[in-house]
Amino acid sequence: MHIAKGLYHTIYHPRLIMIPLIVNVILTFLGVVAVYFNFNMFSFHRSDLHIPYGIVSPEEIYLLLQIPSSNKWILTSIATVLIILIKSYALSMYLGSMKCFLEGPDNTYSILKIAPYYFERMVQFSIIEFLVSCIILLLTQVYWPIAILMMVIALLYSLTPYILVLEDTSIWNALRKSPTHCFQNIGTLFTIAVTSLVVLILITKLPLTDYKMAYYLITLITSFIGTSMIFAVMSCLHENFYRFTLPAKRVKKSRKLFPPLWIVALLLPILGALLLS
Repeated sequence: MHIAKGLYHTIYHPRLIMIPLIVNVILTFLGVVAVYFNFNMFSFHRSDLHIPYGIVSPEEIYLLLQIPSSNKWILTSIATVLIILIKSYALSMYLGSMKCFLEGPDNTYSILKIAPYYFERMVQFSIIEFLVSCIILLLTQVYWPIAILMMVIALLYSLTPYILVLEDTSIWNALRKSPTHCFQNIGTLFTIAVTSLVVLILITKLPLTDYKMAYYLITLITSFIGTSMIFAVMSCLHENFYRFTLPAKRVKKSRKLFPPLWIVALLLPILGALLLS
């Protein structure tokens, strides 16, 4: 039910899918700049603790770029900070919009005004996530069993950004509540995670030989599926926090922007594919 609801809202609200698409294009641009100036860019797609509930960044982007190893730590640090800020702003807009869509008509809210409201707290979460990811990465080089244990523990806190937005609470309160909600919704979360994993495995099996076409399809499909699954998680948690039905707002709905928004969403990955040239 939650997955079906996620698919429905992703199709019905194309603004949602445009957020991860834009983020992917920006990350691709940063990756191209990293190759041009010969510096490393931290691979956040390998360290996000809230996979599969986070914004999807296709691994193929980084494999195609083949960023060389270097010692340009200043440029690497600048790129890392930029990615944290971009990711935090996008995630604030992403989850904040989903909360609004769950609570009332979408055209009563501005997604541009949502992001600043959660931005500071989302940056705090991203920094904590980054530091924990670095520790896990270090442990994999030293003693991998402890690294696996750390990853399992970290998963218990993967719902933190969603609780932060849904309850409009502090980062520390969201961290404290995350393990409880993970255990309470273990069945639903497991189903969503397995569904995401199966779909992503099927995507990797696509017989794509042209790297531009591979980038386009992988970015579009993973952003669509990822958004649907994230909304499914938000819907699941929303029912835990709000067990009552909100009254419908008397607002005249408009679908005038529906076709052009989907056209833009379908064209955005082409920009990223062209950047790889």
